[in-house]
Amino acid sequence: MTRISTQSQNDLVLFYMQKNENALTDLSTQVSTGITAQTYAGIAPDAAHLVNFQSQVARQTDFNNTIDTVTTRLQAMQLSVSQIQTEVQQFRGLIPTGAFSTTQPDVSTQAKSLLQDIAGYLNSQDGTRYLFAGTQSNTPPVDLTNLPTGAAATLTAPVNGPPSANGYYAGGPPIAPVRVDQQVTVNYGITAADANTFEPIIRVLNYLANNGPFSSTSPTDNTNLSTAGTMLDQALTGLSSMLGNISLQTAQLNNEKTLHTSTINLAQTQIGNIESVDQATAVTKLNLLETQLEASFSATSSIDKLSLVNFMS
Repeated sequence: MTRISTQSQNDLVLFYMQKNENALTDLSTQVSTGITAQTYAGIAPDAAHLVNFQSQVARQTDFNNTIDTVTTRLQAMQLSVSQIQTEVQQFRGLIPTGAFSTTQPDVSTQAKSLLQDIAGYLNSQDGTRYLFAGTQSNTPPVDLTNLPTGAAATLTAPVNGPPSANGYYAGGPPIAPVRVDQQVTVNYGITAADANTFEPIIRVLNYLANNGPFSSTSPTDNTNLSTAGTMLDQALTGLSSMLGNISLQTAQLNNEKTLHTSTINLAQTQIGNIESVDQATAVTKLNLLETQLEASFSATSSIDKLSLVNFMS
């Protein structure tokens, strides 16, 4: 005679039925949301990988945001430096011959005008900060009001000190290099006090603005104008190097952003593989599980209706 069932066997059947009911609920949620699980517990084997990929996306996105900010600043700085280069090149054509002309505007008047233009370019902003002010980014870096005047304006004394010391630079030290990857930094800290470019230009222009008119028969004037021309040539060479560095930095930033974007795309694909559900497969599993549960409920219902009398008759 075969035994019909025991309490433990019945409990086991009910356990598996409950387990299938839970699985059915999970599959129903997957089909409706397209997501494997609502919590990390639901994807326990892949949870660590998911967190790692999500952290990777966040980290690379932060780097890309930094790169976008720095690229925008470099583009604005490049525009200002290019404008300064163009206007100084044009002015350089006046030295020395044009400096002897008395036709208005004479070289002193033109030097004063160009000095104001350059101050404007170096006081440019990107909307949030003064680009050439170093760490003192909330202060216009060029203040011409205290520059030496008259005979005190010479070609020999640098003027990129603070305004309180008869200089023009009101900014701070260069900003620190910015990190655009775990092992990569970019140093784009150009200040208006740069001693190879902006300072000699401002010094020459201030000298010319304060010491005209000039005479072609004066040995002193000829010597000073020759020196002024040489200083402008050297500054123009410095500006060309500066623009070249900005172009290289921009290219480097673009390359880093491309690498970060590729990493983000790969990580997001892996996140999708972990989180997302294949709808067709999930629906098939759901239908199969529903069939199994219906069969289990039917069998359990039949067993519940049995009694010892059924087997004794």
